[in-house]
Amino acid sequence: MLKQFLYILAALSLTSCVDKTNSTKGTNKDSASSSQQDTSITNNFDYQIEQKYLKRKRLLSERLALLDLEKGTNDFELRIWYIPSMWDPSILYILKANNSTWNLYHYQFYTLTVTEPNHFWDNPLVDSVVMESVRPQKISWSTYIKNLQLNTLWKLQTESSIKGKKFSVNDGYRCLLELSDKGKYKYLFYTMPEYNQGKDINHKKFVEFKNHLVDPIIYKGMHNP
Repeated sequence: MLKQFLYILAALSLTSCVDKTNSTKGTNKDSASSSQQDTSITNNFDYQIEQKYLKRKRLLSERLALLDLEKGTNDFELRIWYIPSMWDPSILYILKANNSTWNLYHYQFYTLTVTEPNHFWDNPLVDSVVMESVRPQKISWSTYIKNLQLNTLWKLQTESSIKGKKFSVNDGYRCLLELSDKGKYKYLFYTMPEYNQGKDINHKKFVEFKNHLVDPIIYKGMHNP
């Protein structure tokens, strides 16, 4: 009887060891697959371009004394950066909600030209800036905000997530849109959106949104390029 009991105990011990080994192999396989997927994203050329512009945006935010939206906000805040490739000024729109009150700001800023070309990305210096508070001219704030359809922006795709299409150009400007709302953050990056709106629905919807944002606030004397 004792001998039979020892045989059963040994069999159970062997089965336990086999299961544990298989489980470990499965975990390693999953980890390797996940790592490979992450690498494919980070090595994507469009993704690297977006990260380059995000890095410059963070530095410009510091120069303009703006909080980093990527760290979160208590209320809704949206920013659109118009980033030219070879000219100044750069344009920035900031739309903020404070409870039920909305505020919209328009920035126009120039960066210093330096002898070291990398400074444009690695250390952008703001030479001068004009900032003004703006508002819709011929419609109410409630109608203005309703026309923006802000919730739809969370569903748009940034360029690096759009498969099978290329949006590179030799010259032009890029738009970087940031959304932050109570811990949620998203960015959208578009190359020459007006030029590419016929090629991609995300560019088209962004252009429509941009027009709803900008057109109602244009007035004589506004500092717009």
